[in-house]
Amino acid sequence: MARSCNFDRQDKLIAAMELFWQKGYADTSVSDLVAHLKINRFSLYNSFGDKLSLYRESLSYYLAHYSQPKLAPLLVDDADLDTIKDYITAFITQQVDQPYGCFLQNAILEKYLKDEVVQQLCGRLFDGLHQAFTQVLADAQRRGRLSSALNTQEVASFLVMQLQGIRVLGKAEQYQLIEQARRVLMSYLDGLRR
Repeated sequence: MARSCNFDRQDKLIAAMELFWQKGYADTSVSDLVAHLKINRFSLYNSFGDKLSLYRESLSYYLAHYSQPKLAPLLVDDADLDTIKDYITAFITQQVDQPYGCFLQNAILEKYLKDEVVQQLCGRLFDGLHQAFTQVLADAQRRGRLSSALNTQEVASFLVMQLQGIRVLGKAEQYQLIEQARRVLMSYLDGLRR
């Protein structure tokens, strides 16, 4: 008969996510997890499988509960170019407030080439951003606020690339570079208006 755990699994998953986020996969040992989660090894393995399974589940949780919900302002019906500008401004502010950077961005740098699950999760992050930007731009184009000649897919790709650069620079605490680039990016977006 399987023993039931005497802890909240989601609470422990969030704690594991935070530890992996701070230390990375390679620098987080099973002993670190046991100490941080305040559970024994048997409970860790029984509830989450091995370290890699827990890491992947932590990334999935982060995507579903941290990254994707932040797209909400871009998904409203009346989102427009100002919404994108506000989103980017909030995104930049968030980089200052996140001392460990983005957990998924960290995973890209550490494990992307060797882990298909990490590749899939990061692909979902990029696809979600790209689709949201494309939709906002296409809607603005339909309303006559952007030129009909504008390739919304390409501009959305450009914006995703900018956000990834902002994430890396934010983790490196290159805030002056980010601010200078932000001004150019905002000027570019204003230039798209019809």
